[in-house]
Amino acid sequence: MVSPDDVLKSSKRGRISLKQVGIRCVFCSHQDIETRAMSAVSYPVSSSGIYESVKRWVKIHLPLCQSIPSDVKDKIVSLEQVAFLATTRQYWIDSAKALGIDDTRSGLRFIHNVSDEGNAEKASKALLSSKFGAHSDTGKGKTGGSADLAPTGKYIVFPEDESIITPFLYTLLRQVEPCQFTDADRYIARSRCSSGFNGFQCRHCYGHAGLGKYFPISTKALSTNSTSQNIFSHVLKCRKCPEEVKEQLKALKHDKRHWTRRTTGWRQKFFEEIWERLHGGGEL
Repeated sequence: MVSPDDVLKSSKRGRISLKQVGIRCVFCSHQDIETRAMSAVSYPVSSSGIYESVKRWVKIHLPLCQSIPSDVKDKIVSLEQVAFLATTRQYWIDSAKALGIDDTRSGLRFIHNVSDEGNAEKASKALLSSKFGAHSDTGKGKTGGSADLAPTGKYIVFPEDESIITPFLYTLLRQVEPCQFTDADRYIARSRCSSGFNGFQCRHCYGHAGLGKYFPISTKALSTNSTSQNIFSHVLKCRKCPEEVKEQLKALKHDKRHWTRRTTGWRQKFFEEIWERLHGGGEL
């Protein structure tokens, strides 16, 4: 929170006031504010502004701050590439609310007693029950909202499908596995599905960081070429997918010799069967 000294040294045109909530670097917080690297401290005027403050801290302050240990910097950089990072604006808004921070005319403020020893427990419960907390509730099966964080070992296409569809489509769909939509996916997968809605994810990275997850809302959406292309694009970029699989898919996509003539409407009929497997209680 803003201290009287912060108001005097960092307030610009009266934009921050006493006890306003902000964010700062924990590693250089002991230094005088005038000697810290740029963007060490930020006081967003609203919870929606936390998103930009965090991005600014990572892009500007992190590389410049000499108080941050090298191993911490390296870890943050590596996690940016591979870990689940909730980078949406809504994530930070929900996080602020869970921590008891609210928007006021005087900026962000704690709406509870900050000296209350029970704050940590209250915040933990609020975070776990929030939209992004569903990912931490592992091991609870389909209704627990996190079965999709671990490999299911299941497929949405079977060997008997190989003679019905093209070799490319068969091989492509063998790279995904069933999963379920959680509230945490709402801000990442860009879908308005309800929790528990069935879809599928990359079986190599398990839809890591929200990428490689697909929740078509109709058979028409499922059967479109764009859905297949999105899966193909993800697999080629997926760091967990074996290179030989990527090369096989690229070869099959352009090798028309294996694409035997099929009856009209085969694609729609096939994806209606996939939809039934995902949503109609069919065996997976």
